[in-house]
Amino acid sequence: MSQNQQFISVPVPAQHVTRVYALLAELDLREGEMNSPLPGGTQGADPDGTWPVVEWTVEDFKSLITTKLPSVQRVAALLDLLAEEPERSYSTTAVVERLDFDRGQIKGALSAFTRHLHAHYERGNWPMKWEWGTDAASTFQAEAFYHLDKVNAARWQQARATA
Repeated sequence: MSQNQQFISVPVPAQHVTRVYALLAELDLREGEMNSPLPGGTQGADPDGTWPVVEWTVEDFKSLITTKLPSVQRVAALLDLLAEEPERSYSTTAVVERLDFDRGQIKGALSAFTRHLHAHYERGNWPMKWEWGTDAASTFQAEAFYHLDKVNAARWQQARATA
């Protein structure tokens, strides 16, 4: 997604917002705007480098924690899980099981999260990293694996403790 892309506001019933985000992510895939099912490469930065990669601070994390958007709160739940065991990778299948989200909710939340980061943080990178892999417990041939490094896990935990 480029910085000069135009956006319009469309009223959506609250109970359908996450599904609309998932649909938008799917449309991006179909149109070839993203190189993978989740935006941004292994660091969460956009593939064409339009948005800068900026180090995450405790203050950035506190701001995320206080954001009431459902998509950001889902990503916060993912960060809570990842911060429990820094550097441990969780497959999408494991995240679905641990957080009781469905795949569409995760995909939609991450897509919306990327747009939120562009709009409010002027950055392209997520705090967590991801890469493609296989999970023997999954029926999917390949899926995203997420992890949080030790530095960002410590900053996330500090933000949680003081927010």
